[in-house]
Amino acid sequence: MSTLFTSIFWLAKPIMNFISDGFAFAGEQVLAISHHSLWTSFISDGILASVGSVITFVPQIFILFVGIIFFEDSGYLARAATLIDKPFSKIGLNGRSFVPILSAYACAVPAMMAARTINSKRERWITLFIIPLLSCSARLPVYSLLLSFLFQKDPAWKAGLALTAIYFASLGVSVIVAGIVNHFLKMEGQSLFMLELPIYRMPRFRNVFHSAISRTYSYLQRAGPAIFSFALIMWLVTTFPKYDIEDRAERLSSSYAASMGRAIEPIFTPLGGDWRTGVSLITAFAAREVFVSSLAVVMGVTDNEKISQQENLLKKMAEARNQKGQLLFTTASVLGLMLFFMIALQCLSTSSVATREAGLGFAVFQLIIFNIAAYVLAVALVQGLHLIGVA
Repeated sequence: MSTLFTSIFWLAKPIMNFISDGFAFAGEQVLAISHHSLWTSFISDGILASVGSVITFVPQIFILFVGIIFFEDSGYLARAATLIDKPFSKIGLNGRSFVPILSAYACAVPAMMAARTINSKRERWITLFIIPLLSCSARLPVYSLLLSFLFQKDPAWKAGLALTAIYFASLGVSVIVAGIVNHFLKMEGQSLFMLELPIYRMPRFRNVFHSAISRTYSYLQRAGPAIFSFALIMWLVTTFPKYDIEDRAERLSSSYAASMGRAIEPIFTPLGGDWRTGVSLITAFAAREVFVSSLAVVMGVTDNEKISQQENLLKKMAEARNQKGQLLFTTASVLGLMLFFMIALQCLSTSSVATREAGLGFAVFQLIIFNIAAYVLAVALVQGLHLIGVA
């Protein structure tokens, strides 16, 4: 697992830089036509930046799918499901829950559908409840950005180990929640687990890559339009009403996004954030990945600087300060954001599938309880780190 997550950073980084540099170059060429034109700004800072924010993280997601499919085709997953049956029984689940739970690391939507194979209503209900807690691929761009910020000058294996820890932590949280739900759930039903074990075999790499490409394409079809649409909306609300102001920082501070963000800023101040992180977090409730593109827009990243889009965003994050003049992104605030994203349910697609699979009451309760818990725990972490002297 550590090797897989390290490769997500190490192998994907040159490809991501190439893609990001390409979109940055294209944006420069468009702006060179007429630097102060609204239309060139729309194409460069709106369309190209939005598409770039979607495409840049595709290599990392593709590598994650390759690793998961490799384990599936090798015959290992069936054995893992058998091995996990006994410890799962302690929290009200059985081995059949293993595949939906592992699938949730890719996407919660098909994982919830995969839970239909669980015969016991009780075990199926618990599985559906904890699936959104598993760190899906939609969280990967957010973790990638925040870990890159924390480990900017460190080798890739450190960020890889940290990402491994996040994924195992999400599993630990889901196990704890499953145990609590199992204790209080007044619902009968415990099923017997039986599974035929396939032989071990070396996966055919052609099939692995074809499946990974197919799943990555499905991810783009599902998440791409939402990210693109919200990135364009973010460009609109950060550009208007005073779009004719030449200075980007002044135009941003007088925009609709700034007005909306300042109204909700008190909610996000305990998290160590300000209106910019607040606006980005709110847009992420449509799709978690939107957080990165929204943050890039509100931080004024889409500029004609000779560095990649992600490096530009990291630079802006390192320099950003709140109204009190304090650094906006610190170790404490970044860790708080990661904890929030680990627990919060910010995917409308997941909630819609949960409604179809378990009912509207289940989906609403899941949405409310996870987001409240995420906010409270993230605030406690940030404020606790401040108390012990961690900025």
